[in-house]
Amino acid sequence: MLISGEDGSAVQETLYLLSVPGMRDSIREGMGTPIEECDEELSW
Repeated sequence: MLISGEDGSAVQETLYLLSVPGMRDSIREGMGTPIEECDEELSW
């Protein structure tokens, strides 16, 4: 199978993010949060 470099990078990034403990749950929680309840700035 051949994919573009851009698509390959996207797949690698997805695999990396899903390998971080708790990231999958954090993403799911964020997807369920209405935009009005989101912070304008990220807190690190």
